[in-house]
Amino acid sequence: MLLFAAYGGHVNPMVWTLPSIATLALPVIAIVAIVLMALLALFRQWRSVAIIFGALLLSWPTLRLISPFNPFHPDADPDKAQLKVLTINAKEFNWNLGKSAPNKTMRYILDEDADVVAIQEATVYFTYEQLKNIKPMLKELYKKYPYRKKGYYDVGILSKYPFTQVESPVLAKDSLSYFIKAWDVDVPGKDLRVVSMHLSSLRFTGNDTRILDSMNKPSGRKQRAQSVMKKLTNGFRSHTRLAEAIRELLNETTGDVLVMGDMNDTPGSYAYRTICGEDMRDAWADVGFGPTYTFHNNHLYVKIDHILYRGDMKVLSCRRDKKGESDHYPLVAVFER
Repeated sequence: MLLFAAYGGHVNPMVWTLPSIATLALPVIAIVAIVLMALLALFRQWRSVAIIFGALLLSWPTLRLISPFNPFHPDADPDKAQLKVLTINAKEFNWNLGKSAPNKTMRYILDEDADVVAIQEATVYFTYEQLKNIKPMLKELYKKYPYRKKGYYDVGILSKYPFTQVESPVLAKDSLSYFIKAWDVDVPGKDLRVVSMHLSSLRFTGNDTRILDSMNKPSGRKQRAQSVMKKLTNGFRSHTRLAEAIRELLNETTGDVLVMGDMNDTPGSYAYRTICGEDMRDAWADVGFGPTYTFHNNHLYVKIDHILYRGDMKVLSCRRDKKGESDHYPLVAVFER
């Protein structure tokens, strides 16, 4: 089970979906394996201990993406400038709750003062000026981020530097512009392409996730299980199409690239591996420490938001903050450029 979950992300969900579903359970399976190994060691079952330990070693290339071990951060070069980036699914800044008090997510973004901010679910239908809970911060928003883009779709950017939106034929396919946008940002001394992604949601509801914590109630279990499986299958297959589009865009892109946002998929998944390819690196895997999660709703705690990079940049730090009013936590990374 451990090996199946660790390497399930190598199997295309268009061919077989079960391995992709198994990748979601990898953290739980790994914890069970470690606990079982410890218990077996107490009873001196060394052969079984060796088998589980070997499986953990073979699974490490994927486990390190989920729970990296980087006790020390790289040293910064005092002669080089730094670039701070932030990505967050803002849950439309909770405009639909009718609150006029300043939104905590936008307050956090402004206080964090990153150079480039990738926002997903930045409100589909409304501009920032139309949101009552953003209006008290508009002047500060305009001052800190003179370059902004948030049109009809929900993927947006806030930048301290000017940018040009990428008009690639790849992004013109079907409805990809709903989920993927790219900008060439004119960072001083560097041309940087920023790709912001919001891969389609698996659309779990409270009713769906109850099957995960109410297995002792047979009533309706089969129907809920079928609903969950159908949503997972459709979701992973949609992710495959979108991830392949991002990879196609990356293949035609030269220079430094950041891919940030809500992948709605975990490290080691097929979508994650497709986007990373052989050239993209994961900021959290490179400098993070231990497991973390960015989504925290409906009793689900998974890391589905990512900051990936390539090019002439060195990541110095990456952290997850528990801030804002969204059901996602933000990721912040600092790069040396």
